[in-house]
Amino acid sequence: MNRLLNFSIKMYSSKIMRIIQNTLKMMFPIVLLGSFAEVIKITFLTSSGYIATLFKVTEWLPFHSDLAWIMGVIYHCTIDMIALYGAFGAAHFTAKEYGKKTSIAGALGLVAFLIISYQPTGVGMPDFNHQLMSEGLLIALIVGYFCGRITVFLVDAKKEELFQMIKPASIVIVLASILNMLLGLIGKLEIPTYVAGFVMQHSQTNALFYVLGMGILTNLLSWMAIGGPFLNGPSFSDAPSLANMNAALKSGSAWNVPFKFTDTTLYHSFANFGGTGVILALIIAILIFSKRTDKRLVSKWSIFPAIFNNNYPMMLGLPILFNPIYLILFLIAPLVNMLLAALLLWLRWIPAAAYPVPLGTPGPLIAFIGTNGNWLTLIFGVFLIFVDVLIYIPFVKLADEITEEVGQSNEEI
Repeated sequence: MNRLLNFSIKMYSSKIMRIIQNTLKMMFPIVLLGSFAEVIKITFLTSSGYIATLFKVTEWLPFHSDLAWIMGVIYHCTIDMIALYGAFGAAHFTAKEYGKKTSIAGALGLVAFLIISYQPTGVGMPDFNHQLMSEGLLIALIVGYFCGRITVFLVDAKKEELFQMIKPASIVIVLASILNMLLGLIGKLEIPTYVAGFVMQHSQTNALFYVLGMGILTNLLSWMAIGGPFLNGPSFSDAPSLANMNAALKSGSAWNVPFKFTDTTLYHSFANFGGTGVILALIIAILIFSKRTDKRLVSKWSIFPAIFNNNYPMMLGLPILFNPIYLILFLIAPLVNMLLAALLLWLRWIPAAAYPVPLGTPGPLIAFIGTNGNWLTLIFGVFLIFVDVLIYIPFVKLADEITEEVGQSNEEI
């Protein structure tokens, strides 16, 4: 634990980490509002959403479609292009960290990432790589950092900036265009489809280890601000889920489904409470045991989105992204949940989640609804949250100690 403490203190004292922290802090209000908008749109204002289904919101709320449109606009312009803000912030704070208070750095980071993400269309309208925009924050931070360093190297803030901007802008635009071509050649891997195919073609034991591995990889990549192989919520449209649902509908029970170990029955049902990393448990641990006002405030603001499995505010506001203290628990807590759930499924103490659940269903209720109201799965889910809170407690206290050691302010965001 002392080694981790010393390593974290040293890392948080570095320029790169200060750049990342300042960028994430700048983005937090944008992401927070975007998360609220996403939850309200999907869960409250969509006919298949959890709250909308429960209270028939779309049947009695006037102008619900207009409100959903507004929430969708906010979501698409914030969360759905989160990497764009990261590129701007990283470039701006890199130049600032290296003593160049120039106005061009952030603009270069912005235009570089736009060029990298650009995808031409047949009608001439601009289109951008959605995966990069919404899940490419790590790439955006790297792009922004190098744009900031190029600016620092080539621009003298003491001289007139107008004509000095031409050289760094030219270099950034050319390099970004080359990266755009390379990304176009790489294409997109359909990993979720491969995961589903593996589950269908291999034994339950192999499928279990594969789902556990993919779950860990998803959490690791999420911590690194990259989209992982598992989606944010269960789709119930992949081949194993469809086979399970058909079997449950025919027999009238979820006990005898053919595929007990899938991303839906393990990861989404028991290891995704509050989003990747079981963030809901971390929020509870911080609110009870943390002495830091700023962390408690971020956690309070993040409760509403986290209930509906949206963890963006906590990932950026705490931050969890690139934070070595939370990485260990970010991987261990979901793994413990999946292992315990697999044991109970193997022992036939609980059935598998085979029935579709409404969009935005709170994490602890996915297994309960997906098993058609099996109370033991609900009790088991609550037990897992309790276990996860216990796992997070010592690291929450360690994070407080590190924050004090590096001398970060205790001001409210």
